[in-house]
Amino acid sequence: MPTFFKANIFRQSIIALFFDLGGLLSGSVAAYYYPNFGNLVWILLLFTPLLTIRGNIGGIFSGKLGTMLHLGLAKPSLFKNTREFYSLIKAVLSLTFFDTLAIGIISFGLNSAFGLISFQHLPYFVLVPPLTCLLAIVISIPIASIVGIEVFKRGLDPDIFIYPIMSTLDDILITFCYFTIAGFIIYFDNLPLIFLILTLLAFYFIITVFKNRRENVFRKTLLEGAPTVVLASLFGVFGGMGLGSLKEEIENMPSILIIYPAMIDALGDIGSILGSMETTKLALGYTTSLIKTFKETFADLVSVECAAAIIHVAFAIVGYAISGLQNISFLFYIISIALFSNIISFLFISIFSLTVATQTFKHGLDPDNFVIPLVASVSDVVATLSLAASIGIFHI
Repeated sequence: MPTFFKANIFRQSIIALFFDLGGLLSGSVAAYYYPNFGNLVWILLLFTPLLTIRGNIGGIFSGKLGTMLHLGLAKPSLFKNTREFYSLIKAVLSLTFFDTLAIGIISFGLNSAFGLISFQHLPYFVLVPPLTCLLAIVISIPIASIVGIEVFKRGLDPDIFIYPIMSTLDDILITFCYFTIAGFIIYFDNLPLIFLILTLLAFYFIITVFKNRRENVFRKTLLEGAPTVVLASLFGVFGGMGLGSLKEEIENMPSILIIYPAMIDALGDIGSILGSMETTKLALGYTTSLIKTFKETFADLVSVECAAAIIHVAFAIVGYAISGLQNISFLFYIISIALFSNIISFLFISIFSLTVATQTFKHGLDPDNFVIPLVASVSDVVATLSLAASIGIFHI
């Protein structure tokens, strides 16, 4: 008799997705600080791309760490680890600098083309992304390593836990770092000195790439990850435009901004859980084709979505409480848009993540360099669009 529900995956998924409630802290920070920046639209335009690229690069580290632990390429120890483990760290740091610099420039170009910003905003789009993400990733890498190692030691699956836990912590880190760096650049008002710091960082990472170019893990992560992250993060740019289009709704109802990071977090985590489990199955030879994957993962999909639906109701309730709203009708409104957004976005992201995993593996590529970056990027846009659609449908 076929199995339509896996209690073990449901339990582990709801525990992992529970950490996405921390995304409400990220949203609360954003909702608190955003008015202090005079409601500048570029703050919203850059917010989603930074969350996206954080998810992309952090996802590569999380996904590869989980696979390396399973295959014995990394030791369950933070210190005296393998050469491959430290090569991965250097590659992720280099990716962070070059790709955030690129996405900042691309974001400026696209937003300028749509007339949302002017040339005077260029310094912010060049400086803020790399400085923000480097600061956040330097803090998050040791934490992610400890999480993966401890989960693995306890006999749990790091593919289920690392990214969901770290995506939430990274969103909180990114939000704090973003408003700190943006505020520092705006109020410090010494752009030449900050550009000098950026130039020195550029030289450092160019040297790092040159010195480690023959390391297999470093080279493959950089060559496959860099274009993937940049291209995938373009979705984050459009997600930022989508968030910018909700500017009026956000100003009228800050609870939307409060639950927003948690919702894109959760959708990315759902896709990463399914995708990471699939990449490990592919690496171990348990599955080989897309059709076989869909047949064998139906119970996984149902189990993960049941956990996701419960978590989205929790997002709405906690977000409502944080916002301080008194009208109970707003609670049902927030629950409605959260659940509806979850349902329509889950259908897309589950199919997308499994397709990317199987097709990249089929073509001889490392799925860990593609699945989470693409899923994280697409999920940001899908979550933003589904949220906007839900707001339109349930508008009160």
